[in-house]
Amino acid sequence: MKPLISVIIPVYNTKRYVRACIDSVLAQSFKDFEIILVNDGSTDGCKEICDEYASDYSIISVIHKKNGGPISARKAGTKISAGKYIAFIDSDDSIEPDMYEEMIGKALEYDADIVISEIIYEDHTGSQRQRNMVDQGFYDKDRLRREVYPRMLTGGQNGSTGVIPSMCNKLFRRELLENVLGDFEESIQYGEDALCSFPCLLDAERVYVIDKAYYHYRTVPTSIMRTYDSSLISKSVLLIELFDKAFKERGFDGKWQLDHYAARIAIECIRNELLFNKDIPIKKRIRRVSRYMASPRISEAFKTVSEGGGFGDVNDKKVKLLINRRFFLLYLVFLIKNINIKFHKQ
Repeated sequence: MKPLISVIIPVYNTKRYVRACIDSVLAQSFKDFEIILVNDGSTDGCKEICDEYASDYSIISVIHKKNGGPISARKAGTKISAGKYIAFIDSDDSIEPDMYEEMIGKALEYDADIVISEIIYEDHTGSQRQRNMVDQGFYDKDRLRREVYPRMLTGGQNGSTGVIPSMCNKLFRRELLENVLGDFEESIQYGEDALCSFPCLLDAERVYVIDKAYYHYRTVPTSIMRTYDSSLISKSVLLIELFDKAFKERGFDGKWQLDHYAARIAIECIRNELLFNKDIPIKKRIRRVSRYMASPRISEAFKTVSEGGGFGDVNDKKVKLLINRRFFLLYLVFLIKNINIKFHKQ
């Protein structure tokens, strides 16, 4: 008999955390599920841990594949899954024991295509709950159009997304997910959750939103907020181009939202370039930022944001500095904030 939920866990070099992740799924009060571990070319011993769990539990299966990134791993897991609903967990995260019982309950009660919950972000300093900026409850297509789609990418505090973009705080109806994930470009490794979640949301007919956080997201030091990624600028441009394409295919007029989303991402890309590209002097970093700001899609996004505001005081000031090409002053703003963060962590 097919399981009701397939839980797909991409695994890549998370030996320190993967057992706790798998154990948190096995501890679920709801039991009608399978677990698919996708070992995405790990080199730290995760392969052996995955095989161990598959040997000990009949509901666990393993795929071993060459490293291809998170989308490649999710697609591989989805391909062999059998569940009516699909859930994802990153292998360094964990979930509350009642997550799937409560989410599948809403999915079945309302015949929902997607069930959405909230997230708890955790690092060594503590935890913070991230909420969806839409009310708890059931949304049919008319209500989605009125209350969710207009604020999907931009509707939260300080310009944040109205709906949490993560794929891991959601249950997806299989057919809905396969339609979006099937043609998904596997090379995308920046913003891939949003690029899958939001088109799924646009395709959904029935959605239920739960005002509760079950998913514990572990923030690790290798994130883009702390280390330099030389390809981040090009990744961000590609991401927005693919969003434009996905929205156009669905006839969704989301340009205003996407401009705000693009500008918010651009600020992080510029921060990454100015603070962490230590291989070149600051003057050359500023020239790279200037070229990035001059690219048509990014320039258009900042024009929209500068006319409409809505980012919140701190980011609105950054936007003004960028619009006025005060790149060195913005660099100092980023630098001072980074020093303050390091000081408070000591």
